[in-house]
Amino acid sequence: MSYNSGIIGPQSTIKMIPPEGSGVHNLFNQYNNRKINEWPLLAKVTSFSGSNGTNLPEGSATTFTVVAEGVASDATLYYSIETVSGTTLVGADFDSGSLTGSFSLSSNSGTFSVTPVGDGISESNVALLRIRTDSISGPIIFTSGNYDMTDAAAPVGTDITTNWYEISNRFIDSGTYMGNSADYNGSYDVGEVQTDFTGNGRIYIGIKVTAPTTYYNDISIAGIQVLNSTKNGIIAHYIFSTSNGFSGSSWTTARTQESGSSTQGIVGTPTSWSSKTYYGITTSTNPDRFSWTSSTGSSYTGTADGISSSYISTIAPTGDAQIAQQGGSYYAYRETSGSTRWSTAVMRGPVLSFGSGGYWIRVIHALAGRGGSYAMDPTDSLYISVV
Repeated sequence: MSYNSGIIGPQSTIKMIPPEGSGVHNLFNQYNNRKINEWPLLAKVTSFSGSNGTNLPEGSATTFTVVAEGVASDATLYYSIETVSGTTLVGADFDSGSLTGSFSLSSNSGTFSVTPVGDGISESNVALLRIRTDSISGPIIFTSGNYDMTDAAAPVGTDITTNWYEISNRFIDSGTYMGNSADYNGSYDVGEVQTDFTGNGRIYIGIKVTAPTTYYNDISIAGIQVLNSTKNGIIAHYIFSTSNGFSGSSWTTARTQESGSSTQGIVGTPTSWSSKTYYGITTSTNPDRFSWTSSTGSSYTGTADGISSSYISTIAPTGDAQIAQQGGSYYAYRETSGSTRWSTAVMRGPVLSFGSGGYWIRVIHALAGRGGSYAMDPTDSLYISVV
């Protein structure tokens, strides 16, 4: 029998005289449920802790452990990060790109991590976290204490994510060097840039046609190395010395020839190029893509060969004419016969971890072509980015 109007236990109809419902409801059922420990539990967090104490250090992940009761043991809960003081926090301040998220419980316990982005700016932020049920805007069941967001130094290096970076060393007059007899067979140049990119990303290489006679624009790329911030260790190597790209066989190419202009730079941001479709690189040539080749079969332009596969472990020195060609080896290039002047084609590497930033990228390349009024522009031909 129930006397609580269905608040706990089966609902029963209570006839009120007078109908206004004056008087006191019987609390007998409430008493019984409390006595046998069946009183419904209030949804709440009983334990909340962060792996970095009361700090949220920029550039580091802080893992929060949550224990809850009054919810299903495998429930999904939601968290939000809110500004207490300092510069107002936005999604871009965290590597997830958001101030909210969710996590699942297992036996009423769960974890989630947040990583503030290091930006090198002193902001003196203080934040708190809220835990909710149902959704990111659902009922709040917990509000944390304050967390100090300790500032981290900005990554060292150049921003080659927002914009492309021109990395070629010089123009090589193949006619003067080879006497109009064959492909350039001299040493490759090595250019470098230090990127401030952090986390996982891809290297993108773009070739822009600047030669007025476009088929004199066959730029060769024999390999790419990624070095640590102190330049004493190879993080990744892509030496394109065989017909399938050797250690760079995982590189892919877009199949689009984007029109441009004489204005310096590539049409399209690195991010816009990252959204295109990419395909495996082959020895099949077309001005809209990159290919593997050994010699171009043309005078005045391109190179005869690639470089030794030993550069998977030998750090490439920077500067002009640094690495000799090796007979019969391959390289990556864009066939520019039939291309449109000022147009760009792009290839990209596999996903690579750039850690906390400061890595150096070295591009082993040769801008060998016909000189004089036919020459390429070495300040607007070979571009690199990381996205």
